[in-house]
Amino acid sequence: MAQERCYDITLHLDNLAQFFAVPEPDPFDPQARFASGLEVIVSELKPKALIRKVRATIMLPADQIAPDAEVQLREALTRYCQHHITQSRQDLISLRWQGAKALQNGVIFLGVCLLLSALFENAEMLPEWLRRFGGEGFLIAGWVSLWHPIEILLYEWWPFSRQIRIYESIVRMDIIFKEEK
Repeated sequence: MAQERCYDITLHLDNLAQFFAVPEPDPFDPQARFASGLEVIVSELKPKALIRKVRATIMLPADQIAPDAEVQLREALTRYCQHHITQSRQDLISLRWQGAKALQNGVIFLGVCLLLSALFENAEMLPEWLRRFGGEGFLIAGWVSLWHPIEILLYEWWPFSRQIRIYESIVRMDIIFKEEK
């Protein structure tokens, strides 16, 4: 059986709080950090959302590695990620509701446009070019009204799903502490 691929990320932090908090950046320092450790992990995993196994090596000064650091970080990370997973799921439910409402309105508008198209095409008192223009115009407008609902239901949910997978991977990731030398 093939071994599951593991994505390794190494973070160099001054203290464990920098895993969640952005340190005060010094733009003149070539080693300056402009993102928290967690933001670095999330941005690293965004293009690799299909990776399920992640290992984070956290490099800290020796005096910053507490005996229970891994347990503390794991608990905090679980709370943080569960909050973001719940938020993304709620946003996904809201988006699906929005898509269903937009689809409902789009189908009603399509029905009205199909009716108007048929009326225009059968209006004998109008010149041929106007009947054709009105009939095809309403037909096109009706189908175009479905564009947004279909886009919502087919594509706009992907970022939320990817975000959920990323945070689920982070919750399950292996955490290794090493002494910065």
